[in-house]
Amino acid sequence: MRRQRILQSLIGLAWLWTATLALAQTTGATFGEVISLGGTPSDIVLDEARQRLYLVNTNANRVDIYSYRDKAIIGSIRVGTSPLAAAMSPDGAYLYVTNNQSASLSVIDLGTRNVVQTLSLPARPEGVAVGADGRVLISTQGTGVGNLQNTLLIYDRNQAVSQQILPVQYAPPPPTPSPLPAVTLPRPISPIRTRLITTPDGQFIVGLTNYTTSAMMLFVYEVASGTILRSRAVSGQSSVLSMAPDGSRFMAGFTMYRTSNLNVIAQQSTANSPFPFPAASFNVQQNVGGSVFSPDGSTLYSAFNVAATSQPPPRPQSSILMISDATNLQIRLGIKLPESIVARMVITSDGEHAWGLSESGLIYLPLGKLYDYPILQPETTQVFLAYDLCNQGIARASVRVVNLGKGKLTFSVPPLGNALVAEVSSGVAPATITFMMEPGRFNVNRQPGTNLYSGNNGSAVNVNLVSPEAINIPNTIRVYMNYRQPDQRGLIFPVPSALYGDQGLQDLVLDEPRGLLYATNPGYNRIEVFDIKKLKFLEPIKVGQLPRQMAMSLDGSLLYVGNTGGESISIVDLEQRKVVGEIEFPPVPRNASAGVIYPRALAMGLSGLQITMSNGTMWKVVGNQAVPRPANPNIFPTNTVASPQEMIATPGGEYILLLGGNGTAYLYDALVDNYTVSRQIYTPNQPIISYYGVLGAAPRGAYYLANGLILSPSIAVIGGAERPGVVQFAPPTTPGGQPTQTVVSAGQRHVAAVAPLDERSFVRLTTAVRQSVTATTRDDVRPVIEQVDIATGAETVAAIAAEQPTVSAFGQARINVSPRRMVVDSKGNIYAITLSGLSYIPLTPPGTGRPVIRGGARGILNSTDGTPNFTPGAFITVLGSNLALAATADEVPPPTVLGGSCVTFSDVPLRLLETSPEQISAQLPENIRPGQYVVQVRSLATAQVSDPVVVTVQRPPVVQ
Repeated sequence: MRRQRILQSLIGLAWLWTATLALAQTTGATFGEVISLGGTPSDIVLDEARQRLYLVNTNANRVDIYSYRDKAIIGSIRVGTSPLAAAMSPDGAYLYVTNNQSASLSVIDLGTRNVVQTLSLPARPEGVAVGADGRVLISTQGTGVGNLQNTLLIYDRNQAVSQQILPVQYAPPPPTPSPLPAVTLPRPISPIRTRLITTPDGQFIVGLTNYTTSAMMLFVYEVASGTILRSRAVSGQSSVLSMAPDGSRFMAGFTMYRTSNLNVIAQQSTANSPFPFPAASFNVQQNVGGSVFSPDGSTLYSAFNVAATSQPPPRPQSSILMISDATNLQIRLGIKLPESIVARMVITSDGEHAWGLSESGLIYLPLGKLYDYPILQPETTQVFLAYDLCNQGIARASVRVVNLGKGKLTFSVPPLGNALVAEVSSGVAPATITFMMEPGRFNVNRQPGTNLYSGNNGSAVNVNLVSPEAINIPNTIRVYMNYRQPDQRGLIFPVPSALYGDQGLQDLVLDEPRGLLYATNPGYNRIEVFDIKKLKFLEPIKVGQLPRQMAMSLDGSLLYVGNTGGESISIVDLEQRKVVGEIEFPPVPRNASAGVIYPRALAMGLSGLQITMSNGTMWKVVGNQAVPRPANPNIFPTNTVASPQEMIATPGGEYILLLGGNGTAYLYDALVDNYTVSRQIYTPNQPIISYYGVLGAAPRGAYYLANGLILSPSIAVIGGAERPGVVQFAPPTTPGGQPTQTVVSAGQRHVAAVAPLDERSFVRLTTAVRQSVTATTRDDVRPVIEQVDIATGAETVAAIAAEQPTVSAFGQARINVSPRRMVVDSKGNIYAITLSGLSYIPLTPPGTGRPVIRGGARGILNSTDGTPNFTPGAFITVLGSNLALAATADEVPPPTVLGGSCVTFSDVPLRLLETSPEQISAQLPENIRPGQYVVQVRSLATAQVSDPVVVTVQRPPVVQ
């Protein structure tokens, strides 16, 4: 006994030494302390009552005890051969350890730290969990054909010895419902040990177990009945589990499941990150990492692998601690760790301390002191600079950079190129960065639109701040520079977007009775709400992960939102503007190594909500359940639709147009609740180019729009163009050289968005056909709103837009986009998704609606005394017609553009307080010099300017 105590003391000293050494070596801007154990434990159990961690040491056949109060190993307990997992009884009296190679269960009395019972098991155990009644559930490798025998065992220590181990009987998980295609469930690249986890109330246990040699089963076990309530076939699913405090959801690797139905809620994704990652996605083949929920259930702390897949597996790259919204996995912060977390994490009940299994042992995370460290963050991630009628000089915008934590924090701004200039007030946070766009900057050939210049085809300028002291990865600042000509009309309302992929706004739904417009913002997991009367964004609606397409109920009360990050359709009550439920999917088998099959497209018909999934299968909603719909074999020979799939419904829900990625269109008739027509509208075996997925449906199905094509009520092509532009070849410029190729527009431009106006006309947003941003073309290079008459074929230019689509088309590229990127209200106002956010473009006929200042100079008065006498700082009133839209300033200092217009004094815009069509209230600058000024009202919305009026600013009175 004495020898054993000496051995334990030596082990403790050795581990304390390595932990101290690791702490001393942990330098630089990282968060957390590495506790080196010489290897990664296979499991970790938190014992708060004793302030200990129990670490399962598989190779040494023991459980090591780490005191986090003393920061030292205080002993170890010898168990069976190759222990894998451990679980503590609800009363904290016992620790149960599964010994894989010796096929046994060790029962440890935590008061005496001794093994008090070792039970032989009929199969090799892996995972273990304890329910509220004290009974122990054990997952094993199974015995017999198909591993179905003894896969789950119950240990009940209150029974007679011969009855303490009992098998749990269950059927295999549900098969794939007909007529869906079978899901391939391959063997995972790396063997996955099965695991179990108990809900906090102890009433249920969630687990993963191998039910065949190549597949796994995810299940929910009810403690009281000792039976499996529901299960689902999965393959390649990480078995590193964490449970939400209310037991409603859990994480398996980077996938979040709902406990009640085993639907995928979301998957941790870089598409939700406001800062850059070392790679654009997480490794689904080598799913390494772990997570833990905060005690209040609002936050998820996690780290997952972004290293590229290879065999043998590379060293994991999971050293970014993501602090995310625990309901939809929206990433809020990225904290740099000194080492990769590779498996399970635990957290104390007060949320102050957490530990994660790491490459060399443990990482201790003092979460309660997180904000005692320097954390660099810009106050906004969206900067919009504009050169237009209201600003014809250098455009400036400032971003405040702050330290969310404590301590000295220095930072720098990387080089930004010639087109954008940044000036920093100080290199120590807090500080201000001023971004500037100089219209005539040397060597910058700007094109009309946003961020179109040599070397940039319309991408945001991403500014990633650098700091040697910050423990976080700062959010990226995205800068947009809009350079417009005087006839380009519209107001641009920037919206924050994520970094990876096209994660800007995706879909628009107009709600005129409420005066609102809804737009999906997948990168931020929310629905943006835009007030079309006040022309401003309201509080967004938080929904599921990566929302893409929406569908409104025919009575206008509900909004259905398809979340492409999981098997989730959120139901939003539009009066409350919040999620009130969701559409449930059956637990179909899934390959966790291949990504989730998500609702790709939605459309509302008279017979209910219709869905097309990302694998091409068609579904419908019955009640709140999604069910597969049988495919008409005459319409769908393969029972699926080629990817990517897009859908749009007529306003009354009579018909739905479905477009497959191979150029085949399908028409759904809601009265017969089935698809009745299919046509190949694109030439077979020809590459599809330009924007693809743009759809429109006229009232009652009078016509349909598919990209550049116009379709009849039976979806036959009756107009438009399949391939925009023509190619011309000129003789070689040098002897023996290649012919010169030029793409020119022959009246067939790229169609980036469409919107029906009525049963005979529609509008479309088009862009020029050209090889690159600097290529010459005979066509207008600016984005153009064209109005098309279906009956006559007449095409007229309705407006020149101020900003191009989110992605610009060049050459022979194919760009897949969402179908509804533009809508028109009953007053003829267009709302379009453009590069930096949302554009508002009135369809005012050219030459009408021009701002007019009433009576020339007599229409500009001093607001205080009603006279034409003005001094610096005075408030003025401008009277007239068509001056601006109705709006009131709600920010300090007031804006220079309000209601879509500005008032300029010799090209200097004034601060505006209130606007309307007949009156504008403004303030002269305090530093304006006395003299004569040319005053104009300039409308950005309609790209029109009032006649100039000359007024005189007098010297301020001398104060005696």
